[in-house]
Amino acid sequence: TTNLEGQTLGGRYQIQSLIGQGGMASVYKAYDPNLRRSVAIKIIHPHLSNNPEFFRRFEEEATAVAHLRHPNIVQMYDFDHDGDLYYMVMEFVMVETLQSRLKRLNAAKRRLSVKEATSFTAEICDAAYYAHQRGMIHRDIKPANIMLDVNGKAILMDFGIARMVGASQHTATGAVLGTAMYMSPEQIQGLHTDARADIYSIGVTLFEMLSGKPPFEADSAMTLMMMHLNDPVPDLREIHPDTPPELIAITNKALAKNRDERY
Repeated sequence: TTNLEGQTLGGRYQIQSLIGQGGMASVYKAYDPNLRRSVAIKIIHPHLSNNPEFFRRFEEEATAVAHLRHPNIVQMYDFDHDGDLYYMVMEFVMVETLQSRLKRLNAAKRRLSVKEATSFTAEICDAAYYAHQRGMIHRDIKPANIMLDVNGKAILMDFGIARMVGASQHTATGAVLGTAMYMSPEQIQGLHTDARADIYSIGVTLFEMLSGKPPFEADSAMTLMMMHLNDPVPDLREIHPDTPPELIAITNKALAKNRDERY
């Protein structure tokens, strides 16, 4: 709830403006005078860092994320804490999120081209696969966590955050509509998650890119979760008959309720 604009974090980073806020963190644009560059600083909401396990997980996850080097993953430069404020310093990318692009297109009664949808999906799959090979599952892939840079490249952000705050905390605080819309059935059931949970979330995102809306929509997170568990995936051919059948097959396989049936 506190706006940190105008403050200096860790005796170094000069906070300039708030650029985003979610269920788990706030993001600020800041200036790093040491390296004379703009950076993005993600600050975990303090109430989530009360958990005694939090510090260990924060260090573990942030260290792992800092080692990720991929053109479609946001680069992390540094992480630390200032009092009870835990933060990560990342590259500042001039972007809009995929979420805001989709909203803009919907408002204009337009949708992404098939070429853009497949290109963005391929880039996010590349990023996720790279991380999966290094034992890291994202657990929260959704359009709000995908940035589109000035060259139209898709960049995945927020690796590690879901684990830092813990699965139960994440579900309690983060399973608002925005997150429940993209959650895999096994996450909803509280089962151990692996790379296939990310595949499912990518499938939901691909469905939304192709159709203009996610496969399941409801007024409550609980109803949404039940739909992910029980409802069949809507037929993309009925929504947009011009969708290539190969893409429909890929989307449906990624959205299989049983993770053994996914890629």
